[in-house]
Amino acid sequence: MPIAEIPALLKALHLFALIVFFAGTFHIVRLFVAHREAMAKWEPDRKILLDQFSGMERRALFFVIWPALIAFAVLGGWILAIRPALLKVPFMQVLFGYMALLAAYHFSVHRIHTLLKRGEVQWSAFQLSLWAQGATLLLFVLVVLLIFREQMGWVWGSLGLLVVGAVVMLVMSGLRRNTPAPTKEDA
Repeated sequence: MPIAEIPALLKALHLFALIVFFAGTFHIVRLFVAHREAMAKWEPDRKILLDQFSGMERRALFFVIWPALIAFAVLGGWILAIRPALLKVPFMQVLFGYMALLAAYHFSVHRIHTLLKRGEVQWSAFQLSLWAQGATLLLFVLVVLLIFREQMGWVWGSLGLLVVGAVVMLVMSGLRRNTPAPTKEDA
């Protein structure tokens, strides 16, 4: 029995959904940083900014990110229905683990949105900036996994993720040390 070929349009739509998901995620986590910084402003600027950021975050989350994630999952399921043999490929097990990590990151983004909306977030703008780098790190790891899937095992991929994460943390720590402390005029 010949192996069924995955239609090019299906692959393209699947990739497009993933790109939209990441674009929305990059956008919303940076909105979180601006939202958190707006919480330190004086009234009436504070209320105006918080209302604006809450609306932008809600639209990004419910009209861009969630639909893209659902489309990505449905299209991925369709691809697996066409080529069920992919489930036996060891690389796919690594990819499913990565997707679980990506889903956990997304649910944490949703939770941060809820906390910001209620004004209960405990993270500083800097901590949210660090969290924003998580999406960049996840995209980088996905690209590396996909490009080097034949040459690199999951152990090397995991070690690479740890190294890249450490480099990102060091860079962000250096940026934090070089950022001047806020003054009363900034508030």
